[in-house]
Amino acid sequence: MKFTCPKRVFHEALQSVSRAVASRSTLPILGNVLLDARGGQLRLVTTDLEIGMTSNLPLDGVIEEGAVTVPERILQDVVGNLPDAELTVSSDERNLLTVSSAKSQYTIHGLPAEEFPVLPQVADANKLSVPGPVLRDLVRKTIFASSADESRVFLTGCLLTWDGQTATMVATDTHRLAVKRVPATGKFAQAVSVIIPARALTELLRLLGSTEEPVDVCVGDSQVLFALGRVRLVSRLIEGQFPAFERVIPAETLKRLTANRQHLYDAVRRASIVARAESNKIKLHFEDATLTIDAEGEVGRAHEEVLISLDGELGEIAFNATYLQDVLAVLDTETVELGLTGPLNPGLVKAEGEADYQYVVMPMQML
Repeated sequence: MKFTCPKRVFHEALQSVSRAVASRSTLPILGNVLLDARGGQLRLVTTDLEIGMTSNLPLDGVIEEGAVTVPERILQDVVGNLPDAELTVSSDERNLLTVSSAKSQYTIHGLPAEEFPVLPQVADANKLSVPGPVLRDLVRKTIFASSADESRVFLTGCLLTWDGQTATMVATDTHRLAVKRVPATGKFAQAVSVIIPARALTELLRLLGSTEEPVDVCVGDSQVLFALGRVRLVSRLIEGQFPAFERVIPAETLKRLTANRQHLYDAVRRASIVARAESNKIKLHFEDATLTIDAEGEVGRAHEEVLISLDGELGEIAFNATYLQDVLAVLDTETVELGLTGPLNPGLVKAEGEADYQYVVMPMQML
């Protein structure tokens, strides 16, 4: 194998697939990146057997076709520290990779390309097409509510459904629930309902960045593929039955508090400093135009006041500060609404002008 490529372009391609490299594995080759040069392009592949990433890099010309795998971390460090100039990359029959630039030359020991795992193929027969910013919003406003408890693996991902017109993403750890709906075009033989691991969606968010391009979401029997530009991310799906989340969303609320989102977020964030010592509990008391937020722990006490608009009778309720912080951090609107029914009933957070988003949070005991 032999090809030439600008250092910056090659380095960016390496970075785009780096997060699927296994950090710890009994299989050394999972710490490698596959470099496959043929047909006028370079294909970079990484996988940890849970998720896989590919990047197809067009080349002006492949001098010699071939493939090899080398430790991704070492290759990225070498390339990243070379001068910003044209690179010549080649490999031989001993799986030695040579990277040359100006007066610099590095040789890296690799492994045969034939030993590298083959990524699952996901056909595009079942596919959604979602604009990049819309998909980013869909994931960003739900993923934080997924669970980290591996004993209930079906909660460690986000549910993705599609009914022919609307894509819905849902996440819950049983203490809170985030639901986001967006319009999406697609082609499926039947309605879609799959659970995507939160880790895969975290990597998807990183890849999306600020892209405005549409993203294809292809769903297979046990895998999902996200195609954006030159990069492909493939992940296994989680097996299991996702909870019937619709039953958790309050049909109506008796009290509604409307507040400036940033002011409320700042007050909750500050109070959480004290609340950490007491299960993150903060107490909300509301009447007229004022919401008071109190927290007490071994380190001391916190008291905050936020101006609100109250529709309903005065009252009080306790929440986990982190659960409120998380949702207030991802909302983009100027004001938010907190709907309540009673101190033992879940609260419903909505964003002004965003009817397609709902966040349900369970209360804590006031005592």
